[in-house]
Amino acid sequence: MNEKNLANNQTAYSVAHEIHGRVRFHVYRLAKDSKYAEKLKALVESDSRVTQVRINTQAASIAISYESDLSDEQMREHFINLIQTAPNIATPKRFTASSITSAIFDAIVNLIDSARNINKVRKGITKKPSKPDFWERALQTLKATMKTLKSATMFVLPKRSSQAPSTLSSSN
Repeated sequence: MNEKNLANNQTAYSVAHEIHGRVRFHVYRLAKDSKYAEKLKALVESDSRVTQVRINTQAASIAISYESDLSDEQMREHFINLIQTAPNIATPKRFTASSITSAIFDAIVNLIDSARNINKVRKGITKKPSKPDFWERALQTLKATMKTLKSATMFVLPKRSSQAPSTLSSSN
């Protein structure tokens, strides 16, 4: 086990085991930082040469199987780089069905308001403004209907976050 001496801002690791096409690292941060573990796994899995990734948070290890024309030493160095850069990657924000639905309804309402403004300009160019015309009444009704649908839908939708199942594995 060859533990690396690292600067304060780097992640401590050691190579626990290595054979052609597979390497296992002890990454001590995996045992304490679940967000780091998720980021590291996602980052390693995004590499097309990687065939399998398993993280064992209790043992603070990550096992990576890969197929590559590169040497095992080059692949090990590549994975070490990923171990060091994983804390710096941005993770996508969690979303809810209601937040997505709300955004869709808001976009529809904005589109309706834009159509109403276009209708007002068209009407102002062609004739003097008087009572609301057919299109203005139709768009007002559609906007009110969309707001009602949004309220009803938001009431029905669950409030919890949608996310992929945990990417962490508890065995190695």
